[in-house]
Formats: sequence, structure tokens, C-alpha cells
Amino acid sequence: MKISSTETPSNTVPGVVELLDCTLRDGSYSVDFQFTEQTIRRVLVGLERSGIRLIELGHGLGLNAADALGKPTLVPDERSFELASETLREASWGMFCIPGIAKLTDLKQAIAGGMRFVRVGVDITDTAPAEEFVGLAREHGLQTFINLMKTNVLDTAGVISAVRDCARYGAESVYLVDSVGGFLPTEVTELFQHVGEAVPVPLGFHGHDNLGLANANALAAVEGGARYVDTTLDGIGRGAGNTITEAFAAILEGRVGDATPYDYQELARLSETVVRPLPRLHDDRIYQVVGGLTQMHSSFFPLITKCAKAKGVDVFKLMAAVAESERVRPSEDLVREIAGSLAAHRF
Repeated sequence: MKISSTETPSNTVPGVVELLDCTLRDGSYSVDFQFTEQTIRRVLVGLERSGIRLIELGHGLGLNAADALGKPTLVPDERSFELASETLREASWGMFCIPGIAKLTDLKQAIAGGMRFVRVGVDITDTAPAEEFVGLAREHGLQTFINLMKTNVLDTAGVISAVRDCARYGAESVYLVDSVGGFLPTEVTELFQHVGEAVPVPLGFHGHDNLGLANANALAAVEGGARYVDTTLDGIGRGAGNTITEAFAAILEGRVGDATPYDYQELARLSETVVRPLPRLHDDRIYQVVGGLTQMHSSFFPLITKCAKAKGVDVFKLMAAVAESERVRPSEDLVREIAGSLAAHRF
């Protein structure tokens, strides 16, 4: 499947869907942010050897998240910069950056450490905080993406408007993010086609596997014109996990028919020997499936669970009710109010 946009960034391969591997970033949630230096280095080496040219690492919530949120990684940001710069020769490394968690000074520090691309993450309902981060990144020559988190909460017209704003800020590429793993493949293809026709900026796809559709949705995004696809080895990632690097590389090679630069067999060996043996946090499949169906983000599961227990209501009914009211940033007061209403109507 050939890409359909107009300009190819310097670190990508013309005409080829570009895999951006975020095993060492999104996958950090699954190991409680405890990737060791040895694991980081082995993954970096293996990904580069397998043809991956965009590799993201660091805390799941990006630059400065360990300090800002009080959830430290085993390997601090500064040491991650060093490991990536020492290890990689052909691939570029980058990090996630959420305005409000990260500051401009954090981005400057990463740039000084050798970072070559950045992904600025914002909720699709409020893109404005990305602008100054994109400006700083472009000023320093970084390949610059904006990730539109919770893309699912807007209709197509709203997504187009948000992508158009991102292009105006100077983003070289914009990711549409299925944060809840709730899209269906037909929806993804149609969305990418409509957005791509409306805004001439390369698009990327980041998917989660709540309903077991992350790989299918990634392929659907490619069929809709996506240039970039996020993947992780063994699908390791927050909650239900992500599109699987080795499997999706094989799909591109064997099913779509591209001559890709990715060695899917080497990626599979890397997944099997380095990632699969890692001890991981428990993932409750019931929560993930219901979250995908109701399109409620997994970050709100603890709050919903707490409020359901306090009011003696079914947690999944509460999840569905909250999703109907507010899917972007439901407050604790709102969740408690909805839980109270459910409890009152039991009798």
C-alpha cells in the first residue's frame, strides 16, 4: 500500500508506510515504567537492525511525567537520551510530550540530548497547547508530530477542524489516535480518507486493542491513506496494548504486497526473546472490552471503580453512563453524581 501524501520527511522511506515503534514508551505502562537499561538497549539495537527508523522511548506520558506525576521510571529521561544517542546510528529517537506535564525547558533538554523527533500529545478537543511546543521543535529542526488523543470523541468534521489547526501550528504530520480501542476498520478507513482529502498533511494512526482490532484498524488506516502507523513489540502497551510491530510488518510484507524495509522475522525474534519474557502488570480484559465498547479511556477506570463501589452500583453500568455524559475528562464530582443517580434508580 503506497502512501498518498505530498512530502516525505528526510528520515522516512519514500513510498513506504512508516512504522513508528513505541514499545519503549507505550509499553512502559505494562511494566510499571521499569524497563531496565539492558532491555532498552536490546530493543533499540533490535529495532534498528530490523529496519525501524522511528523509535520512541521514555515515560508513557512523556517528557517530565516521572517528576510531574510522581511515578518515576527506572531509567530517567536524561539517561534515556544517552542510551538512545549512544546506541542508534541510522534510526531516529524521539519522545512524547504532553503540554502541561512537559514544559518547554524539558523539550529543550531533550533536544540538547540528541532527540530528532517529537510527538506533541493533546486532547483533540483542545489543540491550542501544542502550538508553542511545535514552534520550538520546528525551530530546532525536529521532525514534529501532533498526536490527537481521544480522536473518537469528535465527528469527522470536528476531526478535520482539529487537524487543520495542527497543520496551521506547523506540525509536519498529525496522528489520529484510537485511545479507547473502540473504532471499527470501516470507520477508520472512512475517517482517514475524509481527513486526508480535506487537509494536505501526512497522517498517522495510533490504535489500542480493546476489541482485538488494533492490527485491523492499522491496516484500515493505511488503506485510507495513513503514512505512519504506531506499533509495539508483542503489542505491549497501556491497557489492552497496541498494534503489534512484528505482525503488522508481516502484514505489510505478505498481505499488502509492499517491498518493505522491515525484517518481520527479526522483529518477531526480538519480541519473543526480549519483550515476551518481561513481567507485566495485570490487565483486566473485562474492563478493557467494556472500555472499548463504551469508548471510555482506561485512565478513568480507577475513578469509576471507586465511585461504583462507594455507591454500590455496577461498575460497567457506571462506565457506560459516564461515557454517555463525558468521555474526554470526566471529573470525580460528575462520576459520583452519575453513580448516585444510578443508585437512586435501583429502587
